Amino acid sequence: MADIGVEKASKTTAPRRTQAERRAATENAIIDAFGRLLSREGIGGLGLNALVKEAGVGKKQVYDYFEGLAGVAGAWVRARTVWRSLEDIIGEPWQTFVARGPAEKLRHVALAYAASLRNNPELCALLSGELIGSPEVRAAVEHVRNLVRADFERVLASDPRLSHPDMLSLNLIAYSAATYLGLRAHHQPRYFGFDLSADMSWGMVMGMFDRVLTLADPDRPTS
Repeated sequence: MADIGVEKASKTTAPRRTQAERRAATENAIIDAFGRLLSREGIGGLGLNALVKEAGVGKKQVYDYFEGLAGVAGAWVRARTVWRSLEDIIGEPWQTFVARGPAEKLRHVALAYAASLRNNPELCALLSGELIGSPEVRAAVEHVRNLVRADFERVLASDPRLSHPDMLSLNLIAYSAATYLGLRAHHQPRYFGFDLSADMSWGMVMGMFDRVLTLADPDRPTS
């Protein structure tokens, strides 16, 4: 009987996880805790102390695995597809996109970026911390914004004509407007008589945005 008990216990004992599996589980717990905190508490509830409490880990693990709160923010954005790659966002094959003219590329990207922000409340909640968060939160936001910026830099690198001062100026204005409108759609959607949270109003504003960017295209057909 004793042998049977020992045999039964050995069969029901869960296999020990490898070090890599334990690390992956801890990383996922930290990333998920970051997302829960942001969703439940907003940007004001983020912070290293709150994160380690939510995740049930020590600060050392956060620094060992992610090098701090900024690394966790970046991992959360990528691992949970909060920010997709720009190739996904533009909504067309890359070869089709690179065949566009330089100003048309910027117009297409700006409109797609504005729409992606409007459809992504989690990312907007995080990006709002650039102005109102603590220093560690602002550093985390800057890290995420750099990830986004890196995608836009790949677009600029795809066409040497985009390095022309006129195109750089257009890109700055288009990117800034897209960011502002996308964020505003979540935080203060009433703007110039339009409700940016409503699809009809958003479509009208994006139509105006598209019109302005089209007019700024030096290669546009003239009638």
